[in-house]
Amino acid sequence: MSVSWSHVLQQGPCIRTLGKVAIAGLLPNRAEEVQTPGPKIDLQVPPRAESLLEAYATWSGGANNGYQTTVPPHLFPQWGFPPLANALGRLPWPMTKVLNQGCRLEVRQPLPKGQALQVSAWLSEVREEAHKVRLTTRIVTGTAEHPECLVADVFAVVPLAKPKKSGEKKAPPVVPEGHRKLSDHTLGPKAGLEFALLTGDFNPIHWIRPYAKVAGFRSVILHGFGSMALAWESIVTHELNGESGRLKWMDLRFVRPQFIPGACSVFVDGKGNFAVGKGLGERATTLGTYGVEE
Repeated sequence: MSVSWSHVLQQGPCIRTLGKVAIAGLLPNRAEEVQTPGPKIDLQVPPRAESLLEAYATWSGGANNGYQTTVPPHLFPQWGFPPLANALGRLPWPMTKVLNQGCRLEVRQPLPKGQALQVSAWLSEVREEAHKVRLTTRIVTGTAEHPECLVADVFAVVPLAKPKKSGEKKAPPVVPEGHRKLSDHTLGPKAGLEFALLTGDFNPIHWIRPYAKVAGFRSVILHGFGSMALAWESIVTHELNGESGRLKWMDLRFVRPQFIPGACSVFVDGKGNFAVGKGLGERATTLGTYGVEE
């Protein structure tokens, strides 16, 4: 495994939050009224360690994409997960049932290295449907000089009941024909653990096979934000000549688990659409759009 265990020392807030979520899942639900926008959770976090930033950029394929003075924007879950969990903590549904569906990340200003980060998170939208509840949480990250460098809307769903079978099978999302391949990625058996060491998300479905099977997966799965990082840096490398500052936003959905060990590729269509999957016409794991500065 290429990622050092030493990075776990920088993941205290995320690990503590995961512990609180696990404990809260054992307690009775609190039937509180849901209001949007919800209370804002504000905190300041110290500068991210240079060693962590370098290792994360290398893992995601962005080591040569101009992060000498800035932080890779898709690393936002590393500091954003604790306030996100707190923002969702007063809901009448347990956090253990919340499933990550995707996000929209906008880069308004480059996030500089070596500066304390100001982070805010709040529940911005709740949409109840027949068998599930859709949640949107906003996470804003900045500095004292630029308080809104990154704005991330994180999309999640809480399943309430299994929908009745209609008899019609919905076709799984696939990598659309007409896309072209940008990059191939081999994900070793420890890819989920590596990403956990870099971000603090030690949810066991990503690195403990027996736990993943109990949760209903045939194997461990890569973090959705891991797929996002690979797609982001692939686009920067192959479409934007390694100029990370030109990629201004990405909007994506995680449509199928990425099992590990395994392989995936990143595809684009030249019109601002991208996909992550095995091949053209084959099942996709991530679908999305992106925007660049010309």
